[in-house]
Amino acid sequence: MLRISLAAILALSLTACGQGGNGADSFTREESVAAYAPMPMAPPPPPMESAKSMDMASGGAPDMDQQIIQPDPNGPGGGQPTGQRLIAYTYNYGFKVPANGMQGLLDTHKKQCEDAGPSKCYVVNSSISGLGEDQSYGQMTIRGSADWVRTFRTGMVDGLKPFNATLDSNSDSAEDLTVNIVDSEARLRSLKTMRDRLEQLLRDRPGKLGDLLEIEREFARVQGEIDSSESILAQMKLRVAMSVISLGYTASFPPGSESVWRPVGDAFGGFEASFAGAFAGIIRFIAEILPVLIIGGLAIFGVVSLLRWRGKGRKKPVVPPSSTVKP
Repeated sequence: MLRISLAAILALSLTACGQGGNGADSFTREESVAAYAPMPMAPPPPPMESAKSMDMASGGAPDMDQQIIQPDPNGPGGGQPTGQRLIAYTYNYGFKVPANGMQGLLDTHKKQCEDAGPSKCYVVNSSISGLGEDQSYGQMTIRGSADWVRTFRTGMVDGLKPFNATLDSNSDSAEDLTVNIVDSEARLRSLKTMRDRLEQLLRDRPGKLGDLLEIEREFARVQGEIDSSESILAQMKLRVAMSVISLGYTASFPPGSESVWRPVGDAFGGFEASFAGAFAGIIRFIAEILPVLIIGGLAIFGVVSLLRWRGKGRKKPVVPPSSTVKP
């Protein structure tokens, strides 16, 4: 740039002084300026796809070992992600609710999800055990979109008041799936491009029968990887689009019953049930062990009787010793 500027100033100075009015001098000045001008940039090399197309057009078959598709760094899903992060959120909430209102609160949360429609929210699973008892427990897992989750969290605390319920626990977690999704999309594009080329080779049917069979096996392998990658990618995108909300419902006790002596009262209250359970356990133990005792006793008696019988058979008669009387 410095040389170009100096050449331009020199040319203007010569022109102002009235020198070089003929055509030869003008050509000389233009040639000197052009000598210091930067060289034009070389055109970029053709992309890999174009080069392969020209090779195929010239009659040469593409090399299968060199068909590697590089993702576009500036395209969607290529290179390092620079846009919005793809994050899967999980929310966990625990509620304390009276036993008689647990079913109503669970049904209310379920209805809020079902009214929004499956595109915004759907129930994965729900269960409740010990309904109406002090130890009852309920659980529900739902998936919801970002806007529905935001609305649900905003009115969640106010929705607990009609059931005398309280929010007992709350935890959130997030998992960044940006890199996994971007890599999966790039790999899926490469696999689809490879599949298209293999399909083209199958249509052209080049070479011998063995080569054709090898291409068909490679085509089936690539198609299987495409199906697997699409399934994994769809599952990760669902995790990003639909957050997981886990709701737990625990029975709460009246304020007067919450004291240090409550375990003692619970023990006396369950005395009859505990005694009956222990007595039932003893009966079950006797019922299970009695056949073993009977069969074992009979077997032992039989063995002892057999041993006694064999002992009597082997016993020799006792001959009294002869007495000799001396005269």
